[in-house]
Amino acid sequence: MTNAPRLLDKLVNLTAIQDLELMEFSLLKTLVEFVSLRELSILKLDRRGNPCYQLHLKKEKYEVITGDFSMPEDVSSVVNCVHHTKEPFSRQVDSDCLIAAWHILQTKTQDVFLVLQAEKKLSKLDTHIISGLLQIYRNFYEVLSEAQRDQLTGLANRKTFEEIVNKIHCLSVPETDPVPVERRSNFDDENAGYWLGMADIDNFKKINDSWGHLYGDEVLLLMSQLMQSHFRESDYLFRFGGEEFAIIVRAGDQEQAHKAFERFRVAVENHGFPQVGQVTVSIGVTKLDQNVFSSTLLDYADKALYHVKRNGRNQVAFFEELLEAGFVSLGEVKVGDIEIF
Repeated sequence: MTNAPRLLDKLVNLTAIQDLELMEFSLLKTLVEFVSLRELSILKLDRRGNPCYQLHLKKEKYEVITGDFSMPEDVSSVVNCVHHTKEPFSRQVDSDCLIAAWHILQTKTQDVFLVLQAEKKLSKLDTHIISGLLQIYRNFYEVLSEAQRDQLTGLANRKTFEEIVNKIHCLSVPETDPVPVERRSNFDDENAGYWLGMADIDNFKKINDSWGHLYGDEVLLLMSQLMQSHFRESDYLFRFGGEEFAIIVRAGDQEQAHKAFERFRVAVENHGFPQVGQVTVSIGVTKLDQNVFSSTLLDYADKALYHVKRNGRNQVAFFEELLEAGFVSLGEVKVGDIEIF
């Protein structure tokens, strides 16, 4: 294999990446360099089997699609076969178009597939290269995923937060490819954006003191499961440590963002936690602004959260509304003697 040294170089680059999304870009770029393909994409299906994310590469142009979208019927039929069998499957659509798909991996919330279109049937060497690269990707994905997730809840941990914020603001360009990336979603309104919510379990110290840390851990685990159930696949969920969680949601406007956070708050309030009974959560929210440092955004959300804790808990408050009403300021907030937790 005359291009073996180049392939080894690509593998070195792939396994040097410390970011899961950049690994996806690198995987596609490596595949198109060694296999003759017309189109190539990483497709993700949610728990209901609906497409929720696609990283698409065609003619050296990347496109990221999120939200609700549909697949072409030919692609959908091939992916559905792989979805049920977890085995690679291909179909010759016409004389110059072959569609093939591989199941890459399954997470708690998604099934991930590789989907390609080629002009002719893949050779044994082509399929061997694809299968080998996918196995390398799976192995390294597990290593990175383990490092970036909270062990108890399975949510992303705090150290990944700033990386996610940078991605949202398109501040980090994939180092694996200088080609611009087009991003599309199902939000077309000019007010559409991302909102950061800091959620804190009310009176969590009392839960630990009254029932013990075992039940406290169960509350944390159930809280993370409620988060995964009531926010979308495309939203970002983090455990910051202790009883504090961070949530980044994509919404058309602030009203939609408020509905998303309020729906989660109500779900927690109405959920029966074993032994403990009712548990509530306080949430402070701010809109992400690419001109504001992530540490400052966290401070804004924390100030809104603190306002909720001072004023009865079990509520959702937006920093921008509190600022306009004069309840918070851009200066530092002093906690004083108020018991937040």
